[in-house]
Amino acid sequence: MAIFSLGAATGVFQLLSDWLLTREQSGGVLALLTLVAVGGAVFAALRWRQAEVEARGRIEAERRYRLLVEQAPVVIYAWDPTRPTGEIAPPFVSPQIETLLGFSPEEWTADPRFWIDHVHPEDRDAVIAASDEANRTGGDFQLEYRAIHRDGRVVWIHDESQPVNRAADGTPTLVQGVMVDITRTRAAEDQQREIHRRFRALVEHLPVVTYVEHAESGRYEYLSPQIEELTGYPLDRWLHDPDLWSQALHPEDRERVLEANAADTGDTWAVDYRMVRPDGRTVWVHNESVLIRDEDGTPLEWVGVCTDLTELREASEQVRAAEERFRAIVEHIPAAVYLDRPDGTMASVYVSPQVEDVMGVSVDRYLAEPELWLELMDDEDRRRCERSYHDAIERRRSWRDEYRIRKPDGRFAWIHDETTLLTGADGEPLFLLGVLYDVTERKRAEETLRQSERRERDAAERLRMLDDMKNTFLAAVSHELRSPLTSILGLSLTLERTTDLPDEDRRDLVARLSANAQKLDRLLRDLLDLDRLNRGIVEPQRRMCDLGALAKGTLASLEALDDRRVVLVAGEVRLEVDAAKVERIIENLLTNAARHTPADGTIWLRVDRAPDGALLTVDDEGPGIPEEYRTTIFEPFRRGPAESSPASASGTGIGLSLVARFSELHGGRAWVEERPGGGASFRVLIPGPPAAEPPRLASFDRAEAG
Repeated sequence: MAIFSLGAATGVFQLLSDWLLTREQSGGVLALLTLVAVGGAVFAALRWRQAEVEARGRIEAERRYRLLVEQAPVVIYAWDPTRPTGEIAPPFVSPQIETLLGFSPEEWTADPRFWIDHVHPEDRDAVIAASDEANRTGGDFQLEYRAIHRDGRVVWIHDESQPVNRAADGTPTLVQGVMVDITRTRAAEDQQREIHRRFRALVEHLPVVTYVEHAESGRYEYLSPQIEELTGYPLDRWLHDPDLWSQALHPEDRERVLEANAADTGDTWAVDYRMVRPDGRTVWVHNESVLIRDEDGTPLEWVGVCTDLTELREASEQVRAAEERFRAIVEHIPAAVYLDRPDGTMASVYVSPQVEDVMGVSVDRYLAEPELWLELMDDEDRRRCERSYHDAIERRRSWRDEYRIRKPDGRFAWIHDETTLLTGADGEPLFLLGVLYDVTERKRAEETLRQSERRERDAAERLRMLDDMKNTFLAAVSHELRSPLTSILGLSLTLERTTDLPDEDRRDLVARLSANAQKLDRLLRDLLDLDRLNRGIVEPQRRMCDLGALAKGTLASLEALDDRRVVLVAGEVRLEVDAAKVERIIENLLTNAARHTPADGTIWLRVDRAPDGALLTVDDEGPGIPEEYRTTIFEPFRRGPAESSPASASGTGIGLSLVARFSELHGGRAWVEERPGGGASFRVLIPGPPAAEPPRLASFDRAEAG
């Protein structure tokens, strides 16, 4: 039919029909033969096309199969089960073998023992035995074993295969299988087993009984061995006797506990009860558990713990028995007594009513807020007390401290707080017995005493300093007085006894008498001025004055400078000042500079207009003033270090003090700096209104002026 369909569809039969009609006279045999030949040719063409389509289908199927095999996340292999393991190489291994073990398929199929040689030595015998058994019986092969990767690491493999071709007698001729990398799965399983081992090790060493109970049947799925120590019954009996728990309940507690067990308590359950051990001893138990549900909310199991409360109950009974006697004692003493749990929570189980007087809080609030006593302190005391309190509990020793609190009404109080550790017969801590005292009055008395002692020490120090200053002053003044007085006395006697002195010598003696008398006058004026300043009876007599002209006049008339070279740089700086006091400032600064400057050195005096007044500056080429002396040198009777300048040992220590006091009298200040190039730079600021324009400075050299 296919031939005729093809002939009709292509028009071949129509052409043949027309041709045969033209040959009809030639004979029917030839026409028939021709028709058969054409039909055979068409049939051959159809068979060829069908074979081509089938071949293409097989190629496509093979391509798809190979693509599937080479892209699957497993290793697919073929195996010849007719030979013992290791005698013939596998005919096919998928490329994933290189990802799994680092070897190419070519390496795998080239060596008959390649597979078995790369099985872990500890698993090799078992793998060979299982493989040979599967080959012998024609059954499936399934095993998990370790193999060695090219880089030396161990890979866990799940290997599973089954026969896909069999001989006529049923003997397998071809096995096909898969290898899957289960290294991570095995590692997770090992980790899970280790976690389970650690869990059991932890649970079975806790001082409590841990259990897991099936939510529906009530049977134990797990019960830790501590149950035997707690109840006296062996673990095996607990696991196999579902009625043992109710039978071991104390008769007085059985009904209550069974009712609580039957009640719907939600996902938690907790109850305290007594159990009777086989030896007749009663133990108190705290039983608490939670219900575990699956993702759908279906109850799975109860997980709980049983804690032995016997010792705590006995201790509580002892405490209650003594509580009345305790209250009778502690509630009549002038202090607050409390009992804390020795667990570091600071929770108090009792506090006497006196806490309201001592701490300013009610008993209920003190008990409800364990850290209230810390919250009433400042931060520093809080950190110290909290740390030392916990340290004392850990070390099981008594504790004491004193801290200041702010009561809720705003009043401050000092508290003395100390505790003693109360222990049971076995030496274990039961409570912390504490006492709170209000020591505010004592602290005030101590503070008053400390202040008094401090004032006494300060007074003694001031007296010592005054005594030192007095001695220094007397030594200095006696020296400063003795020198001019000796000169005056000697010169006076010379004038008195020598009547025929030449006029020039007489004038020289008189001039020297006058100079020494002026020196005494300056010293006495300094002492009188210092005394008046200390008594506060000096008021500045201000008048408008040109400080530049004042400085020039003072410099010209100051005989204490002798022939020293002094350079004055000053312009017209007009301020309302006490001219006499400013003149004394300049005199004392110049005299001090002359005392500490070499004879051939230079002294500079400047008068400048400052933004907020006038600035007087005296610079010298002396040794300078050390940093530590730059403040104290302006104090009365203070002198610079003798090692910096021999001249420091002379003088009364009054001059610079008057400089500072006179500048302060004008509202200004005096200070000293290091002069660039060496020496000291003394400066005095005298406040005043800002100048309309800067002064024109003029220079004056005293030595050149003669």
